[in-house]
Amino acid sequence: MRLAVGGRVLEERADPRGAGELTSDAFAGVLEEVAGDWLAEAPVLICGMAGAKGRWLEAPYAPCPASLTDLAAALVRPDPKREVFIVPGVAEMGPGGLSDVMRGEETQMMGLMDAGVDGWAIAPGTHSKWVRLEIGRIAAFRTFATGELYAAVQEGTILTGGGTDTRPDDAAFRRGVERGLAEPALSAALFSVRVGFLAGRLTPETAPDYLSGLLIGAEIAAQADEARGQALALIGAAALTRRYARAMEIAGLGHADIHDAAEVTARGLWRIWEART
Repeated sequence: MRLAVGGRVLEERADPRGAGELTSDAFAGVLEEVAGDWLAEAPVLICGMAGAKGRWLEAPYAPCPASLTDLAAALVRPDPKREVFIVPGVAEMGPGGLSDVMRGEETQMMGLMDAGVDGWAIAPGTHSKWVRLEIGRIAAFRTFATGELYAAVQEGTILTGGGTDTRPDDAAFRRGVERGLAEPALSAALFSVRVGFLAGRLTPETAPDYLSGLLIGAEIAAQADEARGQALALIGAAALTRRYARAMEIAGLGHADIHDAAEVTARGLWRIWEART
């Protein structure tokens, strides 16, 4: 993204190669291919997995709680000849050391706080994040492997019958959410997918929506006590954030504002750059 003042997006370009596919010595070349004509115009700020161990250059995690200035002070520069900087991730530390991490979501959180969000921000996905935003800082967070678990169950077990959710079934999704909210033992709840087939309540077409609802419901149940009565913000793809918003309403958490991931990321990058000392 090429940005104007405030993080307004002037132009976007995309490349199918993700950070997970690149060796550490390949990042500079990909950046040149994708945005070579931009590099002489302005500094480059990068967030996400480019700063992970074994990628372009490891950007050590900033400890939680983390503020805008904390992130700006911890930027790393993979090439001293270029104005290219990588944003650090954020880490939770427990009694035994490292207990949770994020990379990329911290930038989104800074963009959200620019929009005045103070409360819980949820970024659904492969590894869903529930982030507590408080007085301009990432105060705490927790990660759920909901998306990864959905894919593993869907692709690697007999539970769902190999169906797809090309035609979403709202009723099946709701039943799944309600089961996930009510059943504290997730592995037992997962077997209800198989039982649903045997009882004739589910088909290969409706099972994926039930499974999705069950896993999202279980995730929300784990955070409901802390999030109840708080402002809620969702960040991500439209279809997935709508599912989470509906599940939150079923859980009695109320309305959640939905934010576009690209927009809050752009605002967050701009704010971090401005906050450099």
